[in-house]
Amino acid sequence: GDSYYPRKGEPFEVHRLVDGVYVRQSGNPVWMPEIGLGIGTDLGTYQDWSREWLYWYDLHGKRYPSPEERTQQAQLEASQERQRAIQAEQRAAEAEQNLDALKAQLKQLGINPEDFMNR
Repeated sequence: GDSYYPRKGEPFEVHRLVDGVYVRQSGNPVWMPEIGLGIGTDLGTYQDWSREWLYWYDLHGKRYPSPEERTQQAQLEASQERQRAIQAEQRAAEAEQNLDALKAQLKQLGINPEDFMNR
């Protein structure tokens, strides 16, 4: 037998007490209305160990992310935000360079751009 599952049955089973008798619940995930959560298995990696793990699910069967996945998502979002900030700084610097070039062209034409600013 499989050393991970020494007992008979499936690797993941949920039983509900109904009229004094435990009844096996079908499905993966299994919805538990008493707590407003589903529980089920899915492939995942935890501390470099990839296998099936137990996860919580919402009413629509969407798996809630593990703490590790939430951390990875937060790091990704922070990295994307840093990238957006860098791009915004680059655009601002380009706009300033374009403005300086335009001012220089106007001055060559004998027009003082300062005369048109702050009106």
